[in-house]
Amino acid sequence: MIRRTFLKGAAAVSFSLMVSPALTAFAKDSVRVYVGGPIFTMNKNNDIAEAIAVKGETILAVGKKAEVMAAAGSGATVVDLKGKALIPGMIDGHSHFPSGAFNELTMVNLNVPPLGRAESIADMQSLLKERTAQTKKGEWIVGYNYNDLAIKEQRHPTRADLDAVSTEHPIFVKHVSGHLGVANSKALELAGITEETPNPEGGKFRRGPDGKLDGVLEGPAAQAPVSAIRPKPTAAQYEEAVRRDNMIYAAAGITTANNGGSPTVDDFFLKASENGDLGIRVVIWPNGRNAKLIESYGEKRQGAQLDKAGKVFLGPAKLFADGSPQGYTAWFSKPYFKQLPGKPADFRGFPVFNSQEELFALVQKLHDAGWQITTHTNGDQAIQDMIDAYSAALEKNPRKDHRHILNHCQFCRPDQVVAIAEKGFVPSYFVTHTWFWGDIHRDMVAGPERAAHISPLKAALDHKITFALHNDTPVTPISPLMDVFSAVNRLTSSGKVLGPDQRIDVMEALRGVTINGAYMQRLEDKIGSLEKGKLADMVILDKDPTKVDPVKLKDIMVEETIVGGNTVYKRA
Repeated sequence: MIRRTFLKGAAAVSFSLMVSPALTAFAKDSVRVYVGGPIFTMNKNNDIAEAIAVKGETILAVGKKAEVMAAAGSGATVVDLKGKALIPGMIDGHSHFPSGAFNELTMVNLNVPPLGRAESIADMQSLLKERTAQTKKGEWIVGYNYNDLAIKEQRHPTRADLDAVSTEHPIFVKHVSGHLGVANSKALELAGITEETPNPEGGKFRRGPDGKLDGVLEGPAAQAPVSAIRPKPTAAQYEEAVRRDNMIYAAAGITTANNGGSPTVDDFFLKASENGDLGIRVVIWPNGRNAKLIESYGEKRQGAQLDKAGKVFLGPAKLFADGSPQGYTAWFSKPYFKQLPGKPADFRGFPVFNSQEELFALVQKLHDAGWQITTHTNGDQAIQDMIDAYSAALEKNPRKDHRHILNHCQFCRPDQVVAIAEKGFVPSYFVTHTWFWGDIHRDMVAGPERAAHISPLKAALDHKITFALHNDTPVTPISPLMDVFSAVNRLTSSGKVLGPDQRIDVMEALRGVTINGAYMQRLEDKIGSLEKGKLADMVILDKDPTKVDPVKLKDIMVEETIVGGNTVYKRA
């Protein structure tokens, strides 16, 4: 049942790499006026304008048609929207740009249909064997996005399953959450992981019923020894991934993407910007545990422009507090609703940091250095740990406009919503979990009561919390309109409503993928709303999102994506 409904849900948001954007540059002094459709400004009043004028890369005027036409002058080009809606360019609240395209270029897709072809472990083995037949012995085979709860066996593949594919190639496959992986015997050997190797801080080397390593690596720390020896992407591969994901994000209406926590990618983005390969903007979240990387930014902090063209910006320092609920590595205050085989009855996941002292010390160090901090938090205990760590840092060193982020912030309790509001923290909700894994969370991971309060958007609004929304791509396909759909409907892929009291209206959901995402990343003075003087980052939709049936929100098409006044994508 769970597997079938997941497949049904995934079909609605599958995307293809075969996207061909139309890159159109306009003269710096050219003026265009858009009229003939609703223009959603997303300003503080959520005004809907009649017209908007763009001069070069910035917004010249917005408001009543007569006033905008007067400001534009007689030589302006008029663009008739023909009833289509124009909104601010949508802002990615968190993903791993360009990992989606990089995975497609270099790894074996092990996802379930229609996002992949693996409905069982046998299917995974077959797909991996196809790659081994094309790969020299001794070279790595890497797969990605296998989904244990959506395949026939509803379990992780094991070391033995991968050894059956090949013992002459090191093989490593990544879970759809990114927080687990599985290695074959060759990969474990090369990584130096033996029966005597102790569990690392914030991770576990899983063992089977016989007490021996079964190849499942729980948490990024457990995967680290394998990741460290896997071949690194070549410059050519990374550059191609940036070009491809640039096209895919633009086609989804994203004008500002997010690189959420990769260690060293600035140079690729800067080169892409310089070469004109980066049509959209990117915000980089540097790994907060990489002291050398953090120090390399010197006095630069969140919101700083890193390139000449204004396409690459620095974001907050990224930390992790736990793993993934569907991977059973999220950190809860109470046990999982239904335990997986081999887990004790009181298992509630585990934290990334072994001690609160270590966590608090790092948060304090980053905070004192002027960094905004964003932390991956899924389970309620991970959320609590970060509320406590952020609060302790603020108590020692008060800072008014800190905007520390709780990223994902999924299983957020009512009392934690109150604390977030009081402290001024900013959640970025992975709201599409209700669609992709809502049934699993209700029936297996968390139970009905906790699952109903996942991504508590209405509670956040009631407490005047500013929040962003995101897809965490490549965990799920990039689709800010799917975020809007999920925020408004809270439907699971089986058609059930999960937590009806946490549904919000379309306008508030649109704010979550526009101005609130800009605010969260300290770019609200440049992007996120359609106001005079801001950058002309805009998206034209084929339908007015406030007029369609709410369940059709995910089906709205992006007609055109405009960044700095230039068209970077146009639907054929």
